[in-house]
Amino acid sequence: MKTGGCLCGAVRFVGKGEASGVHVCHCAQCARWSGGPALCVEFDGGVDIAGQVTWFASSDWAERGFCGACGSTLFYRLKDGSYINVGTGFLDDRSDLAPIDQHIFIDHKPPFYEFADAAPRLTGEEFLRQLEAGQEQDV
Repeated sequence: MKTGGCLCGAVRFVGKGEASGVHVCHCAQCARWSGGPALCVEFDGGVDIAGQVTWFASSDWAERGFCGACGSTLFYRLKDGSYINVGTGFLDDRSDLAPIDQHIFIDHKPPFYEFADAAPRLTGEEFLRQLEAGQEQDV
């Protein structure tokens, strides 16, 4: 179980169960949303949220949640409720997170940064094919 919240404290959450390894998304939407690659974790027991989260439908299948007071970009969830992740920077304690376990939309990554880890790197097409096949490890 991990706790966290937004910059101003108006939104708090509890990630229940075990956290996944860190997922890194390099897609254009995440870059616009967070100012760079999105680093997120999923909790196998889900996330309990307290406070006023504003949800933005960023695609036909997903929404992004942010604090209505300070604008912190907190969550990404599938509209069907099967998945929600949390930006790692909003956790109160990040000291025991598992390492990066995957990069997605690596073909959208700009050339001005690199990650040194050896985690799998999926193109956008590979990732979407994985989703369509229902074989996603973690979205």
